This record gives sequence, structure tokens and C-alpha cells, in this order.
Amino acid sequence: MTDEELSTEDIKRFGDDGDHTGWCPDCGWQVYDEAEFCQECGNQIGGRVLRRPPAAAEFHKRMMLLVTVVVIVVFFFVFVM
Repeated sequence: MTDEELSTEDIKRFGDDGDHTGWCPDCGWQVYDEAEFCQECGNQIGGRVLRRPPAAAEFHKRMMLLVTVVVIVVFFFVFVM
């Protein structure tokens, strides 16, 4: 089962400000927050909507890893040596 296409009622209900959209965690397609199924891949979402685009989420994860490693290295040099 897949969601139907955008309708005028959907646009009125969700608005066009982009605050009520997210991204499918499986394929990265933009979906509504309350969507049960992704329109693109058909997988069930059920509340697992990503708040950032997949590329931005991946960038955020990598930056957090980099910052963590830098903090650990700085801590090591300051307090161990």
C-alpha cells in the first residue's frame, strides 16, 4: 500500500512552509511526518521520519565523529603528556 499523491486538502492541512515534512529513512524520499508508507519505495515508515535530508544527516554524523575524535586527542595531549 502506498500513499496517494498530494491533494489540495493535504496542502491546506500541512501548509506549504515545510515544517511538516521529513525524509524516508529507507530511500530518502521527502514524505509527510504522519505518513505511514513512503510514496517512492512503499516501505512502512510509521513514525521513523528523518528530520534532515539524508545527506545532511550523514554529514552531521561525520562531523560529530570528527569533533569527538579531536576532543579525545586534545584531552590526551593536555592531561596525559
